[in-house]
Amino acid sequence: MLVFSISTTTLTTEEETAFHRIVTRVNEELHKKYKSLQLTCVSVEGTSYWQCSGNEQRSFKGDSLLFIYQQAAKATAELILELKEQHIIRTLLRNEFNFSGKDESERIIEHCLALLEKGDESPNPSWNRRFLMLAKSLQRCFQETNILNIDGFIAFRLQEYGKELREVIEYTVDEFLVDRQYEEFVGLLKYFVYFQEPLIPVAHVVHKGGLELLLFDENMNPLLRSGHESVFVERINQQDMELEDAVVSTLISVSPAKLIIHTRDAQMPAVKTLQQIFEKRVEICHYCPECHVFFREKEKI
Repeated sequence: MLVFSISTTTLTTEEETAFHRIVTRVNEELHKKYKSLQLTCVSVEGTSYWQCSGNEQRSFKGDSLLFIYQQAAKATAELILELKEQHIIRTLLRNEFNFSGKDESERIIEHCLALLEKGDESPNPSWNRRFLMLAKSLQRCFQETNILNIDGFIAFRLQEYGKELREVIEYTVDEFLVDRQYEEFVGLLKYFVYFQEPLIPVAHVVHKGGLELLLFDENMNPLLRSGHESVFVERINQQDMELEDAVVSTLISVSPAKLIIHTRDAQMPAVKTLQQIFEKRVEICHYCPECHVFFREKEKI
């Protein structure tokens, strides 16, 4: 008596190995509970098969059959997430989003997979939600038929799952476009600074903490932007970065030959932006006599 038969394409050795690993684990669990089950897992010419048969003298039904289908549904959901999800994302990105460049597509896919990955210790909420969504849909499918082709199931039965993947791709594409605009923004300012002659020898940027940045000249006097000489910099993607834009605009206006950034957080976005724009002119200071007063007042920079 055939309890269920599941098949799918496994075109690489890695896919076959993953298929056998997941199925073997579940087979061991099923065999512990039902010794009479005959469980097989084989791969032939690019297709892997998982079959479960019962002893003809024992009919599996009711709670026993429900439990077996639950285990099969969970394992198949895991197979889809591990073996098929990346391919589904690639297909959706190719067919529904206008990214022809291979490098751009790979960056987007890499970001998508990072958002969707299971995680090492415990499943992240997104992975767990998709897993439960798939397992529930698969269990309903097993109640209708005991023969399942995973590739066909993906093509015709996963509207809700596909919708969630599309939302992740849309979010990632938006983030990619913002990042690309930012890179273009920084590149333009780097070009401007490169060809601009220095107007002052040194400028100091003091990061007092949070988003607070102060500008000083070489004598540690406040550096004020002159309205008629300044270059107004407006970030392409407005993200409440008015202060950072004002600092960048002022520094480009005075064009220091050397820019000393006093900070305890060199990874702060504004600090990274200044490093990208002014490149070799930048020196990072974590503590010096010039910024001692700010350490003492705020106990941090």
